[in-house]
Amino acid sequence: MSDQPDIAGPVKEPFFKAPGIVLAMIAVLIGIHIAIQIAGPNWEVWSLYAFSFIPARITGSISFPAIYGSQVWSFVTYAFLHGSWGHLFSNAIWLLIFGTVVARRLGNAGFLVLCLFSVVAGAAAMLATHWGDGGTVVGVSGAVSGLMAAAIPLMFGSKMQVVDSDGSYQIAIKPLKPFEILSNRGAIAFLAVFFAMTLYSGASGWTGTSYIENASIAWEAHIGGFIAGLFSFYALDPWK
Repeated sequence: MSDQPDIAGPVKEPFFKAPGIVLAMIAVLIGIHIAIQIAGPNWEVWSLYAFSFIPARITGSISFPAIYGSQVWSFVTYAFLHGSWGHLFSNAIWLLIFGTVVARRLGNAGFLVLCLFSVVAGAAAMLATHWGDGGTVVGVSGAVSGLMAAAIPLMFGSKMQVVDSDGSYQIAIKPLKPFEILSNRGAIAFLAVFFAMTLYSGASGWTGTSYIENASIAWEAHIGGFIAGLFSFYALDPWK
């Protein structure tokens, strides 16, 4: 392994030193929200119409006006919109925490690909469970849930030493294998907490991807993003 010291993902950095890609994503989300707020109510309504995810305009089961192409790009663009500052802030915190863990492991490209797949899977889950519904879905929680899932094998994996090209040693993480997640107590506890929080948020409207029309939480998008994030991690992780 001496010729691949970076594959294992050194964990020497302090936790608060988040990767630039994570900070950049948070900055983009904040910038978009500020721009919409400054633009005023008309632009806010238009941005929801143009970029939020609305199952009805995908299925065509009811008459719903749509901008040409929004049936495709809204599978991604809904994640860049948020219903309120509280909604954005809560997602940004989770993104900072779990995005930091995953980005250090997968790098910038891997981080973005995992987020993309998780966001799309979140929208697909909403489409499947709310077929033909005219509700408006926004929020980056599909990606956050995917990052939470991807962080599990790393947080509960084992530490090991790898030899760098110059002969020095680094501490690296050997992630849990998929079947090991179900036998690791810490991972099981994390899964239990995630699903409990997801169901609670869906019932209470606490935080997450907003289903604006019903003032509720699109918890299905969380589940879809979580599953996609876990599969994506094992597909993208360079150290198999």
